[in-house]
Parts: sequence; C-alpha cells; structure tokens
Amino acid sequence: MSVFHLAILFGAAVLLVIAAISDAQSYRIPNKVCAAMLLLFPVFVASAPGAIEWEQHLMVFGLMLISGFIMFMGNVAGAGDIKLLAATGLWAGPHLVAVFLITTLLAGGLLALLMALLTHFRNKKPGRIKVPLAKVPIPYGIAISTGGLCILSMLSQPLLFPS
Repeated sequence: MSVFHLAILFGAAVLLVIAAISDAQSYRIPNKVCAAMLLLFPVFVASAPGAIEWEQHLMVFGLMLISGFIMFMGNVAGAGDIKLLAATGLWAGPHLVAVFLITTLLAGGLLALLMALLTHFRNKKPGRIKVPLAKVPIPYGIAISTGGLCILSMLSQPLLFPS
C-alpha cells in the first residue's frame, strides 16, 4: 500500500511540474491540473498507511481559497495561481501550510528578482521597447509549484525512510 501511496505523491509532483512549465510558457495554469490535484487528494488519504485528518486539510483549502479570492479581487494574483495555491494547500494541511507558504514566498521573491533582472538587461538592448519593471508579469505558478514540491517531499519522507 505504501508504494501506491508514493505513486500518488509522485503523480501530484508531476502535476505541479506541469503547472510550473505551463505558467512559464504561457502565464496560464490549466484548470485540469488544479482539478487533478483536488481529485488525487482523496486517493492519497485513502491509501495512507496512517490516519490523515482530512477535515483539517479541507479547512486549509477553504481558507486559502477565500484568501486567494480576496487577492484576485484586489488584482494581486491571477485566478490560476489562486486555484493552484488552494489545491496545493489542501495537500499541505495544517501541519505543513507554514512550510508551504514560506517556501512559496521565498521562491516567488527569487523569481521576481530574476524576472526584474532579465527585464533590465532586455531594456538595455538597443531598439527594444522598454518595459517598466512594475509591468513585468511573474509566472507565480513556478513558486507555488516549488512550495508544493517541498511539502510533497516532506510527506514522502516517512515512507521512503521509515524509522
């Protein structure tokens, strides 16, 4: 059963990589990826070797979705980012949500710095239209996926390295 449980975690990791690649290429996160993350979670719970407090995971999902909706309405984040954030927060649950958010925050900061540097160097090239740094879009799905991969690796630790 634990091999199947690891396969579920691997499937979720593949979905996060797909989301990151899609966001990097087109600034879009497919709804199918977020839906698959949500649909895979009950299988993860059912295949777990121990009990998972899925109700608390749902609470984290709901809080992240509500917070994300507020960010979306304030034009701070895109809808795809919010859906991916909430779906991945479902996997993090109350015990790993802080790790998930801090890792996502740090990855997002590095990503923003990288995008600003790339834009700065592109703006220096002659004949190019100058893009203001404040207008540079950031594919934040990459940062969310990084945070998600971090928590998925933490969820797999007890199965890979039993004590």
